[in-house]
Amino acid sequence: MSENEKNYISRQISVYKTDKKLVEFIDKLKPAPAEYYAHIHSFGDKDESGVRQISCIGITLQNYTNGTGKNIKRVSANISPDEAEYIFNQLQNAVQEFNFQQEKIFGTPDENGRSHVTKLRIIRAVTGSDGKPRRYPWYLEIANGTGEKVKKDNGGIFMKANSYQEQNKEYINLNDIDFYKLMIRVSKYIKAWETTVAPHIIMEGKQAMAQMQEEGRS
Repeated sequence: MSENEKNYISRQISVYKTDKKLVEFIDKLKPAPAEYYAHIHSFGDKDESGVRQISCIGITLQNYTNGTGKNIKRVSANISPDEAEYIFNQLQNAVQEFNFQQEKIFGTPDENGRSHVTKLRIIRAVTGSDGKPRRYPWYLEIANGTGEKVKKDNGGIFMKANSYQEQNKEYINLNDIDFYKLMIRVSKYIKAWETTVAPHIIMEGKQAMAQMQEEGRS
């Protein structure tokens, strides 16, 4: 084992592999700053360096049909902790049909005024387009590309209509048990993270609040 391998620490929470594809869920959770301690998770709050932090679970899809290394096709997207728990709850409730879709545009525009775009679809369909029962009812699709970012008057952003240019798209089909294994580990990890991190965030926030109140009385 090389020195680099010894020093490597994986953020992978759960993974599902076939002989051609892989999907993994990755830890990208970020704690809220003391000013917003009750959030527990950071929802775009700035850290001490002024960089916005967003707590999320990363999803990566890899296709190595054409080989490994540079030949691997890779796409990624992020979901919030609440969205991860929502998807897991659908599994727990044994829903027959499910459709979750998400589109995000983010990052500083490049020299052509284009920003990164991720699109995510998670679907459960009992039957296929041919009317036959699906052995793998869960369908997970991620597309990555670029688009033109437009700012709303209220500060929000959206992608300009018809500006999306797709760079890569991958998908994977899963059965109920395999998708359940992926998502229950994600759910357990979020709960473990919150149980571990939340007390420190809350204590820091409460102490900061008490200090401000004390200074206000002096």
